[in-house]
Amino acid sequence: MRTESNLDADVIIIGGGPAGAALGTFLARDGHRAMIIEKDIHPRDHVGESLTPSTNLVFDKLGFLDKMNDAGFIHKPGTGWNAPRSPLWKFVDIWLFEYPLEGTPQPYTYSVERDVMDTMLLRHAHENGAKVLQGVKVKNVIWENDRVVGVRASAGDGWERDLRAKMVVDATGRRCFMATQLGLKKKDPNFNQFCIYSWFRGVKRPPEKYTGFTLFYFIGLNKAWSWHIPLRNDVMSMGVVVNKDDFQKSGQDTEEFFYSLVRRNRTFTNAMQNAERIRPWWIEGDYSYKVDKFTGPGWMLVGDAVRFVDPIFSSGVDVALFSSLYAYETIQEAWSNGDPVKPFQDYEQRVTAGVDIWYDMIETFYKLQNLLTRFATGRRTKELIIRTLQGNPYIPQTQVRARKLLAAMEESYQKVMSDPNNLLRPWNLNTLLSEHTEWRGAPFGPGRTQGVEASHARPGLLDHLRHWGVDELHRDRHPGPEPPLSFGRRAAGQRSGLEGPPSASTGSSIRPIRRPSRSSASISETSGRIPSDSRSATPLVVSSSSAVMPRW
Repeated sequence: MRTESNLDADVIIIGGGPAGAALGTFLARDGHRAMIIEKDIHPRDHVGESLTPSTNLVFDKLGFLDKMNDAGFIHKPGTGWNAPRSPLWKFVDIWLFEYPLEGTPQPYTYSVERDVMDTMLLRHAHENGAKVLQGVKVKNVIWENDRVVGVRASAGDGWERDLRAKMVVDATGRRCFMATQLGLKKKDPNFNQFCIYSWFRGVKRPPEKYTGFTLFYFIGLNKAWSWHIPLRNDVMSMGVVVNKDDFQKSGQDTEEFFYSLVRRNRTFTNAMQNAERIRPWWIEGDYSYKVDKFTGPGWMLVGDAVRFVDPIFSSGVDVALFSSLYAYETIQEAWSNGDPVKPFQDYEQRVTAGVDIWYDMIETFYKLQNLLTRFATGRRTKELIIRTLQGNPYIPQTQVRARKLLAAMEESYQKVMSDPNNLLRPWNLNTLLSEHTEWRGAPFGPGRTQGVEASHARPGLLDHLRHWGVDELHRDRHPGPEPPLSFGRRAAGQRSGLEGPPSASTGSSIRPIRRPSRSSASISETSGRIPSDSRSATPLVVSSSSAVMPRW
């Protein structure tokens, strides 16, 4: 397409991460002059090492998928998670390609070193014809007649000049360059997360079944979790995400705080026994926000510059790649049809719809983490979970599935929270036990017995627990007055996690609690009221070795 001779590029892209590099590649391959301006010199570190299956689709369109495979990045076939006192290396797991993702050429995604992958993507853009300026900082955008017409750029050696283009795209990630300048960035009031991570060697490998899996350890705190991501050369990325207030109240330095959270999960502790940190700590905070508007005359936003919430579902690169693909299609349509308005409105609506799916999934997860486990293991909901976590929530079929899933999860959540006696409510099980049991045995702690028998359970308690399908209970150490409790229910025909010989890890003798058979309930049947005729004074065993598989 012919352009005015006084323009330095057809499109100037601020930022050379995955979003900017992908957009530059799409534009350059189609004959447009794309200029990518990156303030850093790659490689540079970045969080977000675990990818969704959907990214394969855009990598393939970019002609980049073969390079991903040639680089030898770890193949990621699935993901799994466990609770603070789950048996060692036992996870709720899902195989992300159990239900084929339409159009993907391979049954795995990747875990990557972001400094390596991002550098490869930027080089790929250059090889496809995009002009790449590294070590150059955009100081501000240039406006003329209420339209963005270029940027003011400078380099460290004193070079500074105005660069002009028909379109300026902000791909600066969480820096949100244009949204910040325009006052469009708003901190999310529902999230105040804080992330600490680093790379380690000597981390114990999970069982062979979980080779390549991204694993998550829940740590018994609200809005908190940790990750275990395998990388090349026997390196593991290990990180924790908590509410920022928890870190500030702890009074600990970064390393002390990190390891205090490691100790909150049995498998996490075991995995890190011989781990050696090989890089400095990386800290991220205040990263949850939204942008009110992300297109305007002569400008648009892509990737994390649009919105970022939380890394729990590995959505960052998904948003980066798909928003760049749709931005390219939007620019093409606007220039081809001469319509400067509607294509950009459609872009905002499409990207917003997809990013809202990710947001609502994250918000639901944080409201009640056990819902994720329940729905991931439910016969009628497992496919919905997997297909939603595969990514690409920007197309109608994915949105329909995701909204169906979210509606069911919200219905379950509301029923749980509307019943003050519901055992899935946060802290309810602990309150119930403290009010209705007398404890016998040593408390939890290093070198102490990790099985406690609650003798003399008061009338109705055991029947209440069995009615809820709670076979096994365990108490986690917690600094506050209400230590969280996790609970489990075995599926029909499966052995309880408590059956068998005494625990080798604790040396404590543990008796199983058996429950009467009960027909399975629908995903919305969560009332869980105590049967009126319940009577029981049976001793209750509280164990640290139960698998967490909550169902109702």
